[in-house]
Amino acid sequence: MSSTLLEQTRSNHEEIERLERIVVQDLQTEPSSSKDRLVQGHRVRNMIQSIMRTTEKLVETYEDKDGAREDEIAALGGHTATGINVYSAFYDRLKEIREYHRKYPSGPLVDASADYEALLKVEPVISFSGEALGALGLKVGGTLQQRAERLFLTKDTPLEKLDKKHFAKAIVKQNGDAKSTQEPDSAKQIALTEAKVKKLCSLLDETIERTKQNVVKKQALTYEEMEEEREGEEERAEEESDDEEGDFYNPLKLPMGWDGKPIPYWLYKLHGLGQKFECEICGNSVYMGRRAFERHFKEFQHQHGMRCLGIPNTKNFNEITSIEEAKELWKKIQERQGVNKWRPELEEEYEDREGNIYNKKTYSDLQRQGLI
Repeated sequence: MSSTLLEQTRSNHEEIERLERIVVQDLQTEPSSSKDRLVQGHRVRNMIQSIMRTTEKLVETYEDKDGAREDEIAALGGHTATGINVYSAFYDRLKEIREYHRKYPSGPLVDASADYEALLKVEPVISFSGEALGALGLKVGGTLQQRAERLFLTKDTPLEKLDKKHFAKAIVKQNGDAKSTQEPDSAKQIALTEAKVKKLCSLLDETIERTKQNVVKKQALTYEEMEEEREGEEERAEEESDDEEGDFYNPLKLPMGWDGKPIPYWLYKLHGLGQKFECEICGNSVYMGRRAFERHFKEFQHQHGMRCLGIPNTKNFNEITSIEEAKELWKKIQERQGVNKWRPELEEEYEDREGNIYNKKTYSDLQRQGLI
């Protein structure tokens, strides 16, 4: 019956309307958790894709490129475009209907909506620990699928009829009786390992569950929600660090270390952090400890101050923090280098007959040339 084109068209329209009702009903329910929201999104997406596929089929049917729909409508009116006998077409249709009902006898009606929703639900993953196998003497190793296959073999087949390759111990038949041999050390080791794993899982059960929930939650978050959560965590971390710093007992006002706690007093004394060094050249900046004070002579702030004074920042000026001391030292260095030394060839003056004044070097040159 559903083989006729018009019946398929009607069935497709009914399928689209049914799926639309399910989508509307599903979206009216607010998910209780992030995981439920994620599952709902996948469920609605699958139904919308099914609606699109069914709609494409209807479009192809209404286009009627092969003329089958037109012939079927004409046959219902008592005549056909191809001139086929109406009665012959009627009996052919009746035969198709009887054949359909013979193959698919009518049974109890099934709620298609509930059936469709059940198919969309994610099936739980069944895990086999190998015990569900160790108790029966079967192998407990391999992948999840291999363990499941070995377990289902025991459902309809007795153990004595199973192939020996499925057993973890060799089966020796003697006088009609089955005797088993097994390496005791290997079995004990396996049992001990399983016991350790079980104990570890029981101890970490709460942690594992919280981790799984956190992963599922993050997978369902949008980019904006992830940014809000990250900012909230940073704010909480800053508040906690402020609280921790306020709780420390620090009567000596020791500086904080990398871990946010006051450094030990012996380390404070070792680096001389109780000593204060003030540098006038750096704008009266204060440096705590000898090490920081010595290092600042090579830093930008001190170099900039020396450039403003017109003094080169050389090793000669290390330990000099006063502007006046720096100027006096620079003056002495210039004198020692001969900047202010008497230079007669440049500064001794001569006068010719006409009253022109020359320095010694120029006057000597002109005299040798006979110009004076």
